[in-house]
Amino acid sequence: MRSIKTYESYVRRANFYELFRFKRKAIEVMKEISSQPFSSLEIGSGYIYIGFMYKDLKELTSASHYFESALNLCKHEQYPYSPNYKKIIECFVENGEFEKALKWHEHLIDRAS
Repeated sequence: MRSIKTYESYVRRANFYELFRFKRKAIEVMKEISSQPFSSLEIGSGYIYIGFMYKDLKELTSASHYFESALNLCKHEQYPYSPNYKKIIECFVENGEFEKALKWHEHLIDRAS
């Protein structure tokens, strides 16, 4: 297997595996980004991708872990609003993590102000 060089290459490879319903293999590919010299925003985006795959697998604790890791990693970065943030907050609520949901909801509102 040849070496993956760019963040986009990791995403393309993970999308390929996910397309054929190999979510766990896609998760493995995306987990590799944390050991690469990518920006915080790219790694955070990868963690969100992983979180959504775990959410699809109904593994909310793992999904929540990756969502919070992404939010913590990028909390001081400038990034645009995404409707995925609402889904992340909903995942925290579904997982019974109400304080975490409230904390990140308030953080995202403060960022928008």
